[in-house]
Amino acid sequence: MKRFLWILLFLPALSHAQFGGGKFLTFGLKIGANFSQLKTLELKTPRLTAGGVPVTSGGAIVYDFFRNNDDRTTGIVGGAFFRFGRKLFLQPELLVSSKGGKFDLVQTGLATQTVNVTFTTFDVPVLVGFKLGPLRLNAGPILSLTISEDKNLKESFRQYTTQSLDETFKKAVFGYQAGAGLTVGGFDLDVRYEGNLSDLSRIGIKTPSNDDRFTTKAALWQLTAGFGF
Repeated sequence: MKRFLWILLFLPALSHAQFGGGKFLTFGLKIGANFSQLKTLELKTPRLTAGGVPVTSGGAIVYDFFRNNDDRTTGIVGGAFFRFGRKLFLQPELLVSSKGGKFDLVQTGLATQTVNVTFTTFDVPVLVGFKLGPLRLNAGPILSLTISEDKNLKESFRQYTTQSLDETFKKAVFGYQAGAGLTVGGFDLDVRYEGNLSDLSRIGIKTPSNDDRFTTKAALWQLTAGFGF
């Protein structure tokens, strides 16, 4: 731990060392916005009573529908980045990111509800990139851990689920980022697309056969500004 703290202390000084083609190491801080939405959320499930019994009307089971909503949710992202290399570079980052999305709950005989979901993640992207003058192109994997969430998703699925949302929502999610950036005078401006490779949530749904699963992924555009030392 002490070695790690010493490295962080000397990073700004090391980043000013010149190696012919420019800085070999840059440490920086960044902040910006996420514009995110939920994807692949399509589910039909029986409406249930408080006792978990399917609701019927005229002898037929009444169904409810969860479906995608294309509106985006705006959140804040910020953290630190480390850039190693001149032309070809490796850029790991440590970020706290607010994400989310919306979906529609369509209940037969009732008004459609639009549910807004927000959650906060600790993100670790590791990008490989290439510099073309002031322009940077980069892409790589990202690992996300959910550190907080609002109650909207939990409340919307409470009567339908066979398991707790707490554990399923807080597992690590693997994804990818790809985008471009511009560096001028130490200032960075970046735009990226982020997608999930694994499910954001995978929740058991109560049905007569108990074999349905609710799954969803998130996708977002990210715009950030930063400064490197």
